[in-house]
Amino acid sequence: MSPHIYAVLEPVHLLLERVTSDFVVRQIAREVGRQLREGTHAERLHHRLTARFAKVTLSEIRDPGRWLLGVALPRWGCGYQDCEAGVLWSTGKDCEVCAEIVQDKAAAQRRAQRIDQGLCPEHGPRPGPGGRCVDCVLDDAIRNPASASVPARRKVEGPPRGSCGDCGARIVVMGRAIEDGQCKLCREEAAVLGTAVLPAQTASAGQETCSGRDGDVPCGRKPLPSHSVCGIHHPQELAGEVA
Repeated sequence: MSPHIYAVLEPVHLLLERVTSDFVVRQIAREVGRQLREGTHAERLHHRLTARFAKVTLSEIRDPGRWLLGVALPRWGCGYQDCEAGVLWSTGKDCEVCAEIVQDKAAAQRRAQRIDQGLCPEHGPRPGPGGRCVDCVLDDAIRNPASASVPARRKVEGPPRGSCGDCGARIVVMGRAIEDGQCKLCREEAAVLGTAVLPAQTASAGQETCSGRDGDVPCGRKPLPSHSVCGIHHPQELAGEVA
């Protein structure tokens, strides 16, 4: 064994002296030499041996040669060469690759435990009759809103609803609204306007629809009492007379 390799093994000289097989000693020396040739610094190997030997007691190591080859010398970590048991040797920072591996293993363990317990493997709640939990259904709705089922519209109880024939406001179709199709405000306005107009503005007998026009389309609303136009077109008619 060369003096350089022997110096690297300094933290475990006590164990090395207890190795009785020359063949095993040569294997240990070859392993140290191989790692040094492949770019592992002697300081890094020295630190590795020191840290691992500090975690055990001498009585726990029954076969020193086997422990040196199988536990003390191998590099632990991911495929990234700079990783030393989850820590980057060059920077001292945690290895992100190892952190992801640990997270993936923990997630796999949680999935296995949930499956054994009859729970949803992804979220944890107990699945419904369809084998999916509430969170699974919500995730599907977020990923694909078009496939989400739309709840049926609740039928409104009570009197029928409609729209005012003049202003378009939503009204309850009952009482006088059944006769004239107007809301209370439009009905009162029509009554006031009906007492202030000139006889020339009265509608012809039997007229059922407003004589005004919404653009190019004839107005289909009912005319105001004693008028030829509805409440929507009556202001336009007044404005034309003033002009």
